[in-house]
Amino acid sequence: MRASSPFAVSDAASDLRELRLALIANWTSLLTELLGKPARRTARQWRWNRRGSLSAVVSGAKVGTWFDHERGIGGGPFELIAREHGSDWRDAADWARRWLGMPDWQASGQRPDATAPAVTAAIDSASAPDPAAAWEAQRRQFAQRAAIISWERAVPADPAHGYLQRKGVVMHGLRMESEGVLIVPLVDINGTIHTLQRIYEDGTKRYLAGGAKAGHFTVVGGPLAEAEAILICEGWATGATAHEATGLQVVAAMDAGNLKRVAPILRERFPTARLVVLADNDTKPGRVDNPGVTAAIAAARAAGALVAIPPEPGDFNDLAAARGLEAVREVIAAAEPPPQPLPTYTLASLDLVGARAVLEDRIADFMAEVAAYWTADPLEAELAPQPGPPAWAVPTGAEILPGAACS
Repeated sequence: MRASSPFAVSDAASDLRELRLALIANWTSLLTELLGKPARRTARQWRWNRRGSLSAVVSGAKVGTWFDHERGIGGGPFELIAREHGSDWRDAADWARRWLGMPDWQASGQRPDATAPAVTAAIDSASAPDPAAAWEAQRRQFAQRAAIISWERAVPADPAHGYLQRKGVVMHGLRMESEGVLIVPLVDINGTIHTLQRIYEDGTKRYLAGGAKAGHFTVVGGPLAEAEAILICEGWATGATAHEATGLQVVAAMDAGNLKRVAPILRERFPTARLVVLADNDTKPGRVDNPGVTAAIAAARAAGALVAIPPEPGDFNDLAAARGLEAVREVIAAAEPPPQPLPTYTLASLDLVGARAVLEDRIADFMAEVAAYWTADPLEAELAPQPGPPAWAVPTGAEILPGAACS
């Protein structure tokens, strides 16, 4: 048997890593494709009850792994595909490339040799619990590729989708994957897709594993190039509501933490546009802080924008549901500059001994002034020269009116 070229082995190993990370970036869609809707779902883990109690990690360091608690087996994406299709990892890799819309194996057209050490290491690393530290840059790249592929394969969203119906908005260009999952593309200021958010019918939201969200956003209501005013908000549904109420273009930063990153980017690109940051009013009983309002004010200050805050707890979609689009329009029209931050003062740098010494000196000076006041001679005080009027109150010779001088 002829030995494999080291370059071919290296390329094959790289292809497997790339394929694995692309599968992890689409992990929740892959799980739904292979296993159907989960019986139980949390922010960190999904579970299915068929064929044993199977769980899959959908967030955190171990995202992309699964385990069948009844059979005592588990692994990563390749192992799950092979298990569900009754094939080996090579057939699983072929299926994965077709499912992702990726091209067939390159070069000679031969699939990776399972006996090559580099390929074996790549397969083993496919089940590694935490590859993110070593492959963070690659994960962003592969997540971006997966996002573009997913967006291109998706179809226009169904207007009757449960999430859209509950939010009371239309689809505004959203697309939908084959299993009925809405996808929201996150782009940069030039319109390049970097990652995406998936919205399930029950309202659960997921981002692509490894995708770059910071500083990226989605646009509702058309291109921004000619916009005279741009609204900036957190979630997509809030953006859809704001656009329907005002007709203005809206940028959804997806969460409060991203508002301050996105707003200055928009200000730099559109220096003359009227920017309005739409806050989420996160007021809750017994809660002192209001993270949504705080984030919106910080973003508005950073970008020289106005800020609009719903008068009641909730976001602008909640306001529309409670009081209609006209109420949303009125609050946005009344947007104001953000309040100025409170002044800050430098704290004293004295230690306890130093502070006590300064205080004793001040007290001694004060007591000396008090003693001087009570022991002063009243007659001396009466005979002491009295201060005259200030210089600005004394008229010059040219300003004295004729006849005003005494004869």
